Amino acid sequence: MKKIFTACAIAAAALTAAPAFAQGYVGFGVGSSKISGFDTGTISGGNTSKSLVKIYGGFQFTPNWGVEAQYSDLGKRDLTNAGAAAGSFSASQFSIAGTGTLPLTSGFSLLGKLGVSGNRIGTSSNVVVGNANSTGVLVGIGASYSFTPALSVRVEYEDFGNMAKIANNGSTVRANGYSISLKYGF
Repeated sequence: MKKIFTACAIAAAALTAAPAFAQGYVGFGVGSSKISGFDTGTISGGNTSKSLVKIYGGFQFTPNWGVEAQYSDLGKRDLTNAGAAAGSFSASQFSIAGTGTLPLTSGFSLLGKLGVSGNRIGTSSNVVVGNANSTGVLVGIGASYSFTPALSVRVEYEDFGNMAKIANNGSTVRANGYSISLKYGF
């Protein structure tokens, strides 16, 4: 978490020195999240796809470079142990990332992001002890289309990195997601 707060402080300092082009934006998206590495031995139900809901905001310093903060709810999953109920867990993430945009044609752009993701699994299961918090590397790619200078739609794939370690065998849980979102610039 200290890394995330440090990154936020750096982003805030950069905003105070933003050039005249700087444009703020906010967005809301939905999609699908996937957890991998949770199901082990007789435990199942963790490696499933669930709904993803995210909100984000950021600043575009130039037409090509920006910074973005994001929160994503990665859904709740029910676990079974040898067919019997074994609890559930919910996953979420908060990130800050640098963004790159490559304009292609009128309205269409490719985008990428690289940053730090603070990941959390809250559980009511003995598979992961209590709540698991982890810091991972966020990597994202996507494309956007601008309807107007202020309104655009974007599709993205994001890898949120390591989410947790499984208590009974030490395996690593990872998460990723696909989303479509509306972005409003101001």
